[in-house]
Amino acid sequence: MTERSPTGETLHRLLHAYKRAMRDGYAEAGIERTVGEIRVLKGIARNRHGTAQHIADRMRQDKGRIARLIKRLVADGLVVRQPHPDDSRSQQLELTAAGRDLADRIAAVEARAGTRMAGGLSEADLARFTELAEAMIANLEHSQDNAS
Repeated sequence: MTERSPTGETLHRLLHAYKRAMRDGYAEAGIERTVGEIRVLKGIARNRHGTAQHIADRMRQDKGRIARLIKRLVADGLVVRQPHPDDSRSQQLELTAAGRDLADRIAAVEARAGTRMAGGLSEADLARFTELAEAMIANLEHSQDNAS
């Protein structure tokens, strides 16, 4: 019988509860986008004038997959491509007015879910949770980088 990790199980349950809250929040807000599209849209909002490669690197995803997601967002009028001033092979990505509006709506849904999740916890508890979660992420990423 394999040994269970209580920490892993707790994180698994937290992730699923958060994902469920996000899906419900997006549905209530009328946001009908895939998780990938939402993540790319948020990445563009965070990194003004970024490129598909920047988004792919940050998300640790294949650039081809990111390019397909960006293509859908461009086709739907949420993102525009601009020539990169320093690299003629690259294009900068920017949100359109409709893309900024959607990014704002997504941020509002996430803020509500975060508030619900943190209900009743002190600022110190939240700061410690963030510190611990960042350390765990670094541990996992470090062990993955060493395995490569």
